[in-house]
Amino acid sequence: MMKARHYYLSAIAALGALGIASPGQAADAAFEAKVVKLVTAFYSYPRSAELRQEEGRARVRIVIAGSGKPVSIELVESTGSQILDREAVRIPTKVGTYPAPPGGSAYTIIVPIRWKIS
Repeated sequence: MMKARHYYLSAIAALGALGIASPGQAADAAFEAKVVKLVTAFYSYPRSAELRQEEGRARVRIVIAGSGKPVSIELVESTGSQILDREAVRIPTKVGTYPAPPGGSAYTIIVPIRWKIS
């Protein structure tokens, strides 16, 4: 009998503490929440990493143009697993086009992605 496994994707822990100081910060927090939600929707655990019981946390920098098109996606913190690192960069590319950033100019966000088998 195979035991149940649960997979987790962690995203931005706190986009803005309890009090947000300005409407600009509120717009940034709302935009970041949308980006995280989109990335989370495309989350996957590579089968080969799962079979090897590989876990880890990656951080991915996504630069989004004013139009919502991703300009660059780059791994800024490795999981220690080549398989999970490749997937960390692949997940944000699956989104395609993001919402336009607040203010209509390029926006950089770093999204943590965690793979954990429990």
